[in-house]
Amino acid sequence: MIGSPVLLFLDISGGELLVIMLVVFLVFGPEKMPEMARKAGRLMNQMKKASNDLTREFKKETSAIQTEISAAHSKVDEQLESVRRELNRTKAQVVNDLSMEDPKHISSNEPGIPSEKPLSDTNSVEDKTKAAAETKISE
Repeated sequence: MIGSPVLLFLDISGGELLVIMLVVFLVFGPEKMPEMARKAGRLMNQMKKASNDLTREFKKETSAIQTEISAAHSKVDEQLESVRRELNRTKAQVVNDLSMEDPKHISSNEPGIPSEKPLSDTNSVEDKTKAAAETKISE
């Protein structure tokens, strides 16, 4: 099928059009040719009008759907912005509450029981070893 010709709808060249007109002229005669041409013109105008009506109706329906989609999109955006505001408000409140508390007394194991070490104590193994050695030296 690589070399097969592609058939297109109403893909008529000038030579083919002349052959068709010659056949119509021979079959119907010169008296009916103007009448046939008028009928063909009317038929083409009706087809064009139907096509335009169909296109207009399609655009009208799609614009209604587009309006609904835009309305839903704006509602989602409003809800999302509301959630963002609430999240920022809650975040600010939590940060404010945490900054009021002393971080050295925040429990890492159970709530309500202060921990021995502050949360900011993130010494490495080497630092802990040095501290233990200094304690033994001072004793």
